[in-house]
Amino acid sequence: MNYQSLRGYRRRLAQGAALAAILIATGAAAQDANSVEEVVVVGTQIKGAKTTAALPVTVLDESAIAATGAVSGDDLFRSIPQMGDVFINPSNSPQTSNSTRGDVNSINLRSLGVGNTLVLLNGRRLVSHPTSQSSGTVPLLGFNANAIPTSNLDRLEVLRDGAAAIYGSDAVAGVVNTVLKSNFDGLSMDAQYGWAEGTHRKEYSSNIFAGRNFAEGRGNISVNANFTWRTAQRPSDRPYTATQDLRPLFAGYPEYAVSAAPDNRGNQNSFANFTVFGGPGVIRQGTTALTSAAGATHVQPNTIAGCAAQLGNGLCLGTGNLATGSTANAYRYNAPQNDATTVAPEIKRQNLFLNGHYDISDTLTAYGEVGFYHATSEALTTQGTSLVVIGVPASNYWNPFGPVTFANGQANPNRLANLTNVPAAGLPVTFTNYRFNDLGPNKVEVENYQTRFLGGLRGETWGWSWDSALLYSKADAKDESDGIDSQKLAASLALSTPDAYNPFNGGCLDGTGGGDCTPSSKAALDAIRFRLKRHSTTTLTLADFKVSKPDLINIWAGPVGVAAGVEFRHETQEDRRDPMLDGRTPFTDPVTGNRSASNVTGVNDTPSTKGSRDVGSAFLEFAVPLVSPEMSIPLVRRIDLQLAGRFENYSDFGSVAKPKIAFAWDVVDGVRLRGSWQQGFRAPNLETTNPFNYSRTNTVTDYYRCEADLRAGRIANFTACTRGVGIRFTTAGNPDLKAEESENYSVGVVLQPTFIPEQFGRFTLTVDRWQIKQEGIVGTLGSTNIAIQDYLARLGGTNNPAVIRSAPTVDDVAAFAGTGLTPVGQILEIRDQFKNLQPQTVSGIDFGLNWSLRTENAGRFTVNVDGTYMDKYSQELAPPIAELFAARAAGTINRATPLTDPGDLLKRNGKPKWKWSGNATWRGGPFQVGASVIYTGSVLDTDLLSTAGEPWRVQPLTTVNLYGQYRFEQKGWANDTRIRVGARNLFDKDPPLSSGGFIGSLYNPYARYWYMSVSKSF
Repeated sequence: MNYQSLRGYRRRLAQGAALAAILIATGAAAQDANSVEEVVVVGTQIKGAKTTAALPVTVLDESAIAATGAVSGDDLFRSIPQMGDVFINPSNSPQTSNSTRGDVNSINLRSLGVGNTLVLLNGRRLVSHPTSQSSGTVPLLGFNANAIPTSNLDRLEVLRDGAAAIYGSDAVAGVVNTVLKSNFDGLSMDAQYGWAEGTHRKEYSSNIFAGRNFAEGRGNISVNANFTWRTAQRPSDRPYTATQDLRPLFAGYPEYAVSAAPDNRGNQNSFANFTVFGGPGVIRQGTTALTSAAGATHVQPNTIAGCAAQLGNGLCLGTGNLATGSTANAYRYNAPQNDATTVAPEIKRQNLFLNGHYDISDTLTAYGEVGFYHATSEALTTQGTSLVVIGVPASNYWNPFGPVTFANGQANPNRLANLTNVPAAGLPVTFTNYRFNDLGPNKVEVENYQTRFLGGLRGETWGWSWDSALLYSKADAKDESDGIDSQKLAASLALSTPDAYNPFNGGCLDGTGGGDCTPSSKAALDAIRFRLKRHSTTTLTLADFKVSKPDLINIWAGPVGVAAGVEFRHETQEDRRDPMLDGRTPFTDPVTGNRSASNVTGVNDTPSTKGSRDVGSAFLEFAVPLVSPEMSIPLVRRIDLQLAGRFENYSDFGSVAKPKIAFAWDVVDGVRLRGSWQQGFRAPNLETTNPFNYSRTNTVTDYYRCEADLRAGRIANFTACTRGVGIRFTTAGNPDLKAEESENYSVGVVLQPTFIPEQFGRFTLTVDRWQIKQEGIVGTLGSTNIAIQDYLARLGGTNNPAVIRSAPTVDDVAAFAGTGLTPVGQILEIRDQFKNLQPQTVSGIDFGLNWSLRTENAGRFTVNVDGTYMDKYSQELAPPIAELFAARAAGTINRATPLTDPGDLLKRNGKPKWKWSGNATWRGGPFQVGASVIYTGSVLDTDLLSTAGEPWRVQPLTTVNLYGQYRFEQKGWANDTRIRVGARNLFDKDPPLSSGGFIGSLYNPYARYWYMSVSKSF
């Protein structure tokens, strides 16, 4: 459904051209075959240029959009074959803390990543969504597809080529321009109801579109208002979301059934692991050991092996840690159990858009836009966990190692009897590997706003068309979720009454997903719970002035078109974290003395960030005809050239200048060759350039100590090393980041066969080969690579300053004795920073077919097919990592040192080779039928390997959408009333199975979706 159509025969993009030193642009023009008015589409600023398309553009008109059955921007953009994985969406990893929160879906052409596609509304930039989403350790900021009012779309234009010369930053993979309906005189109302079969997912939307001409037709105001309400989808709705233990779904594949990868249950549940703090070693009840030598014990059901002391209520203590990998495997945490999470949140969304214009004179028009988007969402996700040890004082009412008598003189009913080496005052303990399930599901509520105000003037002066506007847009996200106040938790744990928080009560004994069937008292839970808040905003202020002239000068082949312009942007981004989280309310555990900058249990400290930048830019574009049909040159009917360039100056990282050149060569009438070459860039987002840092707990292997163990003979080979250590991993923003650079090319052919008689319709066939190379993509080295850098540096007599170690102890010195290596202490912290790192190359072939036929008796037919075949998606080694590979190859570091080469990413956990879609529409009298087909090729699930080491093949998926419509004409009160009934995924195909159930970035978590709508125009 991404098909080169504007009601059939589409005239190509009007071309552009540019400057000598800073070339960069793209041109395009399209024309409805049934309209005398030329329509300028995305990619050119030359109004009225009489050039044909040099660049590949997909245009979906109103009929093509209707065939998708889309209710939201995400529904619509997923139907575009060139659209890659939708990384930011609430159904991608919905049962983890990394899931997207709110009514947000990203736009990602070519799978290059969020932020590499520029999104426009009526030809001008949108403000980015303010809440970042992390990919690994890099925060991503992109545009929110759901903030675009799809119910009011006149057409959707997708430029499948770089366009930095015209639009500047972000247009690396291409440009998506949404054009809203305007200049409407009348009233139209519609309502639609839809539901995903076999689920709780229901959706209702209503829309009003009203407009009125005034001043004898010189002015018009049009307004569109849309409301959408969608219920939450529950895990129990589909078998691939109903449990995190998906191993039974792979039972028919014995070579994969033995893998643990489909078992996504967590090890953190309601059965805590405890360690006696400051104890005498092994704690005994009589002669029975209750703990290990290190004082470790745990709570478990008494129906499984390992009980050392009975606690009552079906629970007992066992020594060491809970064996969730074996005897206690049934008690691992299963998030979807009892619908304690949501697969997709409940959404309430409102879109309001007003536009208007007034012709002050025949050559001067004032125009304006006002847009408002508001959405609320409510989702359920998992409760917090104990990322670090939490201290429980001896005074805790439930502590089995507590005092014989509490401070108030009351006997302790919960101290275990006959403890031979626990003092009468009791001993404190710490607990880890615990999930606070007794608090119930974590309710996540997000409220999103987006406003847009634009006012401008356009006109004609001395043969020049000009346009100038001032735009201000703001996006706002307020996020609230449940949190646990560490200070209040410590106070509750210190109580000597039954209202003390009780981490010793275990979980559900029947193994229902590691839940908690014996929660702490309501008073305890109410005391520790609070609402954790996050408030993020982005703003965009833009002023521009553009001029164009289709006939600047006449040369041998015709008029030369020109466009030029200047633009100023002021961008801001602010992420205000809760004072409990951003370091303003630190917490010191009263038992262990451990200090944390975060006062939220289970959540690492995260600072608030704030940044802004000013961008000034200028562009110049030319459309140059080199050969015209009147010149009668054999096999060169026409050649048009585009040259363009743009210069941008950023207040935070400097200047960027990029060129572009494109051509269209009509060999004969109906046969066109086209191509382009351009450079592009993407500015680093304001969160990565902010001078801040945040820390996470992590585990890393100390490879330098592994080398010492190998030389001392303590291990037989390097792979036997077990020097894993818990560290603090800190990532810092980098104000010195530069733009990510790119280079694109495309070559193709456009066939519009003139020899086919007109009664058979109009045909257009396109094939385009494209390639995108990127350099300096922002990323981090990661803790493992930095630890290996330190290993290499210390072998050479230096060290990596990013690795912070303690001073070597006497034991450390002894461990390095006789190895020839300088003794070092334990790794405490590894510091990383955002950097311009690895290059990547993506390439493929696009194809398109467009056919339209208008008949006198059988109606009108349109068919569009659009697809892409991606044949390369590879990442090269970043220079610092390449140095490590070279050191390993040379034997400087051990040849078994683990290094990861990203290499070929094609089909890996997404990025299918083939994606295509097609739509067909028939109109005859009051009837209309539309159908569309979407095909997504197979991908490889590299997390799920067979016994032979082969990754699981996620099957391809073909879905069919169909609708039928009847419009009442001249039927009294029903005049101009339309009824439509349709289905998305008509043949009820579930998303293909993967180790995570389904790949949320590629597929929706449901199958057949029915909808019906009624509309009325006045």
